[in-house]
Amino acid sequence: MTLTTNNRIWNALHNEDANSTLIESVLQENALDTEQCVYCENDVDGSEYDHILNIIRSAKLNSSQEAAILGCIKTRNCKHKKSVKLIWGPPGTGKTKTVATLLSALVKLKCKTVVCAPTNTAIVQVASRFLTLFKDYSTLEHTTYGMGSIVLSGNRERMGIRKKSVLEDVFFNHRISKLSGLFSTSSGWKQRLFSIKDFLENTEAKYEQHVHELEEVERMNEEVEKNNKKEVVKIPTFGEFVKKTFNGLSGALEIYIVDLFTHLPKPFVSSEDVKNMIAARQALQRVRYFLEENFSRDDFKKGSFKFNCFIRFITVDALEALSLLPESFGITGLDRYEDIRKFCPRNADIIFCTASGAADMKPERIGSIDLLVIDEAAQLKECESIAALRLQGLRHALLIGYEFQLPAMVHNDECEKAKFGRSLFERLVLIGHNKHLLDVQYRMHPSISRFPNKEFYGGKIKDAAVVQESFYRKCFLQGNMFGSFSFINVCRGKEDFGDGHSPKNMVEVAVISQIISSLYKVASEREKKMSVGVISPYKEQVRAIQEMIGHKYGSLSSWRFSLNVQSVDGFQGGEEDVIIISTVRSNGKGNIGFLSNRQRANVALTRARHCLWVIGNETTLALSGSVWAKLISESRARECFFDARDDRRLRDAMNDALLEDVSSSFASISI
Repeated sequence: MTLTTNNRIWNALHNEDANSTLIESVLQENALDTEQCVYCENDVDGSEYDHILNIIRSAKLNSSQEAAILGCIKTRNCKHKKSVKLIWGPPGTGKTKTVATLLSALVKLKCKTVVCAPTNTAIVQVASRFLTLFKDYSTLEHTTYGMGSIVLSGNRERMGIRKKSVLEDVFFNHRISKLSGLFSTSSGWKQRLFSIKDFLENTEAKYEQHVHELEEVERMNEEVEKNNKKEVVKIPTFGEFVKKTFNGLSGALEIYIVDLFTHLPKPFVSSEDVKNMIAARQALQRVRYFLEENFSRDDFKKGSFKFNCFIRFITVDALEALSLLPESFGITGLDRYEDIRKFCPRNADIIFCTASGAADMKPERIGSIDLLVIDEAAQLKECESIAALRLQGLRHALLIGYEFQLPAMVHNDECEKAKFGRSLFERLVLIGHNKHLLDVQYRMHPSISRFPNKEFYGGKIKDAAVVQESFYRKCFLQGNMFGSFSFINVCRGKEDFGDGHSPKNMVEVAVISQIISSLYKVASEREKKMSVGVISPYKEQVRAIQEMIGHKYGSLSSWRFSLNVQSVDGFQGGEEDVIIISTVRSNGKGNIGFLSNRQRANVALTRARHCLWVIGNETTLALSGSVWAKLISESRARECFFDARDDRRLRDAMNDALLEDVSSSFASISI
C-alpha cells in the first residue's frame, strides 16, 4: 500500500494554521446552522441569471436538477454564514450531468471552485462530462478557448490521460509544459511571431542573403578538396527557399496559436484576441496553399505576375492579420518553472483533483477558494474530506452522493466499529441535515427500478419517459422466457468454499454461461448492439465465471456484443443493457454472509438498463431475512419468478455441471 493518502489525512488533521472555519460550522449537532442563510435573498443578478438559465435550458434538465443548480448558485452568493449543501443522487438520476451543468454555470460566474472526488476514476469521469458540456457551449470555432481557466491535477498514469485527448488539454503538468514553451525567452511566442513577420517583410532580402551564404560555402569547398572530389552545394530557387522557410516558421506559429487560446486563462486572452488568432492562422494557411501550387513554377520570380500575387498575399493578407496579434498578453515573470506552477491554479476558475490531492492546494499556489464541490461524497471517508474543507477562503461546500451505496473500503474490524469508513455525507444525513433529491431516473426500465425504488428510496423516484416500454427493449429478452426483471431459481446449485473464505457455485456459472450464449445468438440474429454485465459479491465466483466465459465466449466480444464480468464493488458507477446477478449462496439455513449488506444489494440491483436477471437459490435467500428475501416475494407476486429446470437448455447445463462436480470429487479420493 502507498501511505500518501494516509499521510495527507494525518497532516490535514494536525495542521493548526489551516482554515477551519467551515469545519467548525459543520462539526456540530445542530443541522440548521449549516442550512441556507435566512438573512439574505442571495439572488443572482439579472444578467448572470440569464446566462445560467441559458445553460440549464440547453442541458435539458428536469425540475429537480434545475432546482439543485439554482439553489447552489444562490448559496454561493451568501456572505453571512458558512453552509454545506447535500444533493442526493440515486442511481441513474443524472447526478454527473447535474454537476457538470452546475460547473458550467460557475465558470460563467467566475466562481473559483475546487471539485473533488474519492478516486482518480471518479474525478476523471466528472471532468470528462464537464468538458463535453463546455465544448458544446463554446460560441467560437475553436472550442478549446477558455480551457486555460480549468485545471485537472493528479497522477497522469493513474488517471489514464491519453495524449492529444481533451483531458490532456486541462491536465496540470501538460499545461506547465505548454506554457514553458510559449513564454521561453529564446524560442517563445514573441520570438516566433517576430521571426515570421520579419521573414514576410523581407522575403527577397532573406533569399539573397541565403544564396550569398551558400555561394560562400561553395567557394570554400572549391579550396578544400576531399578525396579529389568537391562537395556540390545546391542553390534553391526563390520558390523552394520561400516554401521551406515559410512552412517551418508558420507551422510552429500555428501550434503556438492553438496552445495560447487553449492554455491561457480567459482574463489574459480575450475572445477578440482569439478571433484574430484564428484569422491569422487562416491567412497563413492561404499563403501555404499558394506556395504549394506555385513554388516550382519557372515564372515564380521577381517581376512576374505570380511573384506580385505572392507579395499581395503576404502584405495585404498575412502581415495585416499578424499585426493584430498581441506579443505579451500582459503576462510577465513566467520564465521559471515554479512561477508557471503558481500561475496555472491561481488563475483557474475550476480545479479538479482527488480529495486527497486537495492537500497539495496550498494558499500561496491557488489563492482563495469560493466553493468546494465533492462528487461521490458518500464514498469518501470523513477524515479524508478534511484537507478539502480546509482550503483557504472556503465558505460553502456542496456534497453530492447517496449513502445507500457502498461506502469507502475499510480493512480493519476496529476501524469498522469506530465508523472510520463513514462519510461526512452520511453523518450529516444522520443528524437531520436536509438533502435535495434528484427524483427522476434515466437508466432502468420501470420494471427494474420498481423494487429498489420502493425498498431503498421510499418510492420517491420517478421514471423518465425514455426508460418506458419500447420495441428496442424486447430485443434483449432471452427467447421470451424472462422479462425485464426476473428471478431465476437454481435450487440444485451447491456453494463451495474452495479457499475457505470466498464461495463459488459452479451450477450458477453453467446457467449464466448458457444464458450468455443465448443472448449472443439473439444479438446476432437481430443485429442489435448489446452490452451484458455479470456481477457477483464473491471474488471466487467472479473468477469462475471469467474462466468459463473466457474459455467459451472470449471471442464473442465485439462492437455489437460486449461482456463485462466484475464484483459488485467493482461495478459501482457502471451500467449495462443486461445485468445478470449471481448470488452464489445455497444452503438450508438462510446463511448468506455479507450478501445481506443493503448497500451492496442496492448497487447490484441498480446497474441494468433493459434487463435484470437474478440467479440464486430461492430457499436460501427466502430464509435469510434480508432484502433478498423481499426480492423473492416481490418476484413471485409480480409473476417474475422462474425455475431454471423448466428450460431444457438451462436444465442440461445444470446437469452437466453437477456431473462434472461429482467426477472431480471421485478423482480427489485417495486410497
